[in-house]
Amino acid sequence: MVQKFEIPWSAWYGNEKLELKFPDSWEVSLYKMNGVSPIKDIQTIEDALDTPIGTPPIHDIAKSKRDAVIVIDDISRPTRAEKILEVLIPKLNSAGISNEKITIIFAIGAHRPLNRIDIVKKVGQKFADSLNIENHHPYENLVYLGKSSHGTPIYLNRTYYEAGVKIAIGAVLPHPLAGFGGGAKIILPGISGIKTLEANHQAGVRGIGIGLGFITELRKDIEEVCEKVGLDFSINVIPTINREIAGIFAGHFIEAHRRAVEFAKKIYYTKVPSNLKLDIGFFNLYPEDTELSQSSKGFNIFLSTKKLIHRKGAVIFLTSATEGRGFHSLLGETGCKLYYELKNTWEMVIKNVLAKNVFGIFSPNVNEIDVRHFYPDNTILFRDFNSMIKKLEEIYGDSPKSCIFPSSMQILSNK
Repeated sequence: MVQKFEIPWSAWYGNEKLELKFPDSWEVSLYKMNGVSPIKDIQTIEDALDTPIGTPPIHDIAKSKRDAVIVIDDISRPTRAEKILEVLIPKLNSAGISNEKITIIFAIGAHRPLNRIDIVKKVGQKFADSLNIENHHPYENLVYLGKSSHGTPIYLNRTYYEAGVKIAIGAVLPHPLAGFGGGAKIILPGISGIKTLEANHQAGVRGIGIGLGFITELRKDIEEVCEKVGLDFSINVIPTINREIAGIFAGHFIEAHRRAVEFAKKIYYTKVPSNLKLDIGFFNLYPEDTELSQSSKGFNIFLSTKKLIHRKGAVIFLTSATEGRGFHSLLGETGCKLYYELKNTWEMVIKNVLAKNVFGIFSPNVNEIDVRHFYPDNTILFRDFNSMIKKLEEIYGDSPKSCIFPSSMQILSNK
């Protein structure tokens, strides 16, 4: 006999469910976030855009402007923008901006560009067929705008900077550097140049101003840059665990974002008993599981408390990594600017924080070389779940206490 648990899996690919099977002798607990029912009616989106926080409605902002740019986060993020565009585009049209004068820019930062298949997934067939859609280029088509008070050089996408109306759509997710995604973060790093990205990520690699779930010094620098370059209308989406819309807060890139963060904290909050001290923790990376290069977010929950896993317990990341190792031209490619610094940072974190823990990754779509590209050589890779269970039983016996966190969005504090 076995115990069966279903977790979300492989965002943007496949049927997005994975069944995990454990022996009956195991003690397994599944810890879900609070969650909320998704928004089904289009009127809620209409209301968010018509009664924004801290700005006039988008129709008023766009009136008499010659063109508009809409920045949308990339395929590594769970935002489904089609429903929002169904409301937003007609408002721009009614303000006098035709579809021919609207450009969508995907805020890839230093990630890979989106192809047509990705674009249809993110914005739907109709908009993929009717709008000018571009990928940001972190090395080209940039304008230099000076430095922030923190010394960050500001290189920005020129098409965005020269647009008459600047709009952004992004997901508000817990983030280990900026506290939460969304708001100004879609500008920096989303559509910034590689020198700006280097300065921004450098702080995080060195552990400066970072912190999950609150407004960090790094976030403040991001918002200062955004203030300088301009963002007329920020649409912040809080996704459900199934990548539908749980909440939407539009308007000023700080005021609307803060409202979104407060809502996000409530639905992402996950209640767990105190002092669990389990043998094994399984941390699923969905919906940020498109590639292995995003997998460090598996540490989000584990590093926020020392009460989950005992000192010699196992920390196991679960990630589809459907696209394999992934791509990041600043942090993830051999020889790129911050690759060695990031690898050394994670090796130090794992050595110090997981000093006596077993650390492993379950993914059917990567190999040992991919794993060692990011993580220490003693990281264990499992490509078959049953084989992983057998290996863990060799270490912890046939009745270990374990837990599953089904999503990378989960947080342990709603303060």
